[in-house]
This record gives sequence, C-alpha cells and structure tokens, in this order.
Amino acid sequence: MDTFTSHDWMVFWSYGSFFFAFLCAFRLIFNKERTTSDIPYFPYQIIYVLIVFIAFYFALEPIVMYSDKWNYEMIFKSISENDPYRINTESGFYFYNKLVSFFSNSSFFYFFVTAMVYLLGSIKFINKVFDSSTRYIVFVVIISSLGFYNYGTNTIRQGLALAVFLYVFFEVKLNVKVILVSLLAILLHKSILILVTINFMLKIYNRKDNFISIWIVFLFISFVFGSVFVDTFGEFLMDSDQRMISYLNDTFENYQTGFRIDFLIYSMIPIVFGWLVKKRGFQDVLFDKIFSLYVLVNAIWLLVITLPFTDRFAYLSWFLIPFLFIYPLSKMVVFRNQNFFMAAIIMFLATINLIISTK
Repeated sequence: MDTFTSHDWMVFWSYGSFFFAFLCAFRLIFNKERTTSDIPYFPYQIIYVLIVFIAFYFALEPIVMYSDKWNYEMIFKSISENDPYRINTESGFYFYNKLVSFFSNSSFFYFFVTAMVYLLGSIKFINKVFDSSTRYIVFVVIISSLGFYNYGTNTIRQGLALAVFLYVFFEVKLNVKVILVSLLAILLHKSILILVTINFMLKIYNRKDNFISIWIVFLFISFVFGSVFVDTFGEFLMDSDQRMISYLNDTFENYQTGFRIDFLIYSMIPIVFGWLVKKRGFQDVLFDKIFSLYVLVNAIWLLVITLPFTDRFAYLSWFLIPFLFIYPLSKMVVFRNQNFFMAAIIMFLATINLIISTK
C-alpha cells in the first residue's frame, strides 16, 4: 500500500466508480420496457455492503504529509492526547473528534467512522425520499459524481457537515429537530450556514421560477465585479484555519485559476435540466426545494468562482446534482425513452468525474 500515492488511490476510485456507473447504465438501457419509465430491478440492499467497502477504502487511503488528510489526523491525535497547543478547529468538529477518541485513538478507526457518517447521511436521504427501485441508481450516481471522493477523504469536515445537513433536509416543516441538527452542521463547518439559511428561507417562501433569474444576475455580477466579492466573502467561504485562508493569497502552479468556464458549464446543465423538467409539467414540492436550493447556492458560488480550489465551494450545490437529476425521473415519465435518458445522465456525470480526477 505504501507504493501507492493518495492520487493513485483517487484514480483507482474514479475508474472503479465509473465501472459501477457503466453497469447501472447498461442495465437501464437493456431493460425490456425501453420506452417507459419502468426501471429494472436493482438489488438496492447491496448499498449497505458498498458503504462498508467504501468506508474501508477511504480510511486506507495513504496519508501524505501536509495534505488535508494529514492535517485532520494531526487534529484527531491532538484532541485524543489533550494537547491544547496543537488544536485549532471549530467547536462541533472538536467534540466530534473527542467523541471518536473515547472509543479508539487509531487513525484508521477515525477515518473509517468519519467515512461511515459521511455515507450514511446520503443513505438516510435516499431511503426517505426515493423508492426502492431507484435507490441503487441514486447511490451509484452519487459515488461516481464529481467531488464525492474528495469530500470523503480530503475536505472531510465539510463532507461531515453536509452529511448531517442531509439528515433533516427532507423535512417539510421547520421544527426543533431541524434547527438543532442544522446548528450541528454549522458547528462542524461554518460554510454550511449558507445552505441552512437558504433552506430555512425556502421553507417559508419559494418562487415558481426557482430563482433562475437571480442565478443569471449573479453570473453577470461575477463576470464584471468578481474580484470585489472574492475579497469580501472569500475568507468566510474558505474556512477559519490558516491553511484555507492562505488560498486567498497564495499562487498554485498546479491548479487552474480564473473564471472557470468548465465548472460554469457543469453547474449550468442541472439548471437547464430542472427548467426543462418543469416545462414538461413535473410539479413536486420537494423537487422545487432541491432545485431552488441548488440554484441559489450555486449563484453565491459564482461570486467567488475565480478562487483557487473553487470546486470545494461549488460542491455546496453540486452535491445536490444526483438528487436533482434522478428524483423527477423516478416520479414521472418526463422524456420518451426515459431509461436511455437516465443512463445518459449517469454516464455523463461519471465521465466528467473520471476526466477531471485522472488528469
């Protein structure tokens, strides 16, 4: 295992998840009922086997000195050893580390448990929202999409916060449970405040156009005045620790910066899809909420699109893409030859992830 780097680990994952996506798409295409929305049987129970395997894989990824994962390992060891001089993290994450350290101070155990929490957030949402016939498809789309691997192995704290957020995202009404769990997510990573605030707002008010006009306005503002917002909001979005703040000022030779047209196109496709689905008559309260949340959070990201490692913050909206694509197709016949359309979506997302992760 020492002969492989963390990048090799990610490349192996990208090809493996692409293979799962291909099998899923292949099964959809060769379903006997090709012209209907009938979805072939998938053994969705295998999801629970897969999450254990994925958690092991994430935990076993090699730790490179000074990498994000190495930094999290240092935080965990510092907290488990009660070393106050080396602890620098937010309160929610501190108590999470402290809780895990009560059971074991093993780095492998820590990363395994963290990966399980990260995965179970998505599983909770899938089981609550999707029928058994589509759960496996949604899960495959999630694990083969852009950003999933990095949030399970590198941007761990934000991945944990998103998982906690998903535990109550499907709740229709604002209640004590939703407020407390949302607060916990914010305490794990303060960037989740953006998601929580917009989520609460959408429980009170949502527009039929799902705020697409606001997204277009923010795109124009970003293109003309983007540097102003980078200076104003960049530090908040980046994080409170020195490593993240340095992103605002450092130069990264191996990372493409500037106005990312590729990320912009990737972000725009779900918006076009959501608009098209609604034009074809699909009406659903939960879909409107997912769609509006995606549009508004992605619009905020547009303001800081030129930041280094901007994909880390785009993922605050990107993590909704699998749900946004599959949910309407699981509820209604939206397109002719819908299984082909669904298979195309799966392969598109998996291919984008494979290209970017292996280059």
